[in-house]
Amino acid sequence: MRNRPENRIDHRKFAALLTQSAQQLDEDIVSALNDRRSLALQKQRASEPAFSLIGIGHKAHDLLPHRPRQWLAAAIVLVAIVMGAAVFWNNIQERQNPDLAILTGDMPIDAYVDN
Repeated sequence: MRNRPENRIDHRKFAALLTQSAQQLDEDIVSALNDRRSLALQKQRASEPAFSLIGIGHKAHDLLPHRPRQWLAAAIVLVAIVMGAAVFWNNIQERQNPDLAILTGDMPIDAYVDN
């Protein structure tokens, strides 16, 4: 059932009615309510930010792509990262094992010769 305009609450009128009703309360009741409120505020502990996996999940959800174009862009970035890592790893392996590079023909044998 949709909210019809006649079923909606006017928050300003509602606040005005509450204020008017509170002004009609007896002084003893108002005093008791204020005492209870201050007691409740004294007992209330200040919340401290804490590490939680739930918080990480909510933030991670915002980072995930939601549209097909975003998924495609994320896939392209992922493929580029994987290919870059593979090339980097291959270059490191070649530098660490020059004998293998000479045998496979990737490096000329003259690389060992000092001129």
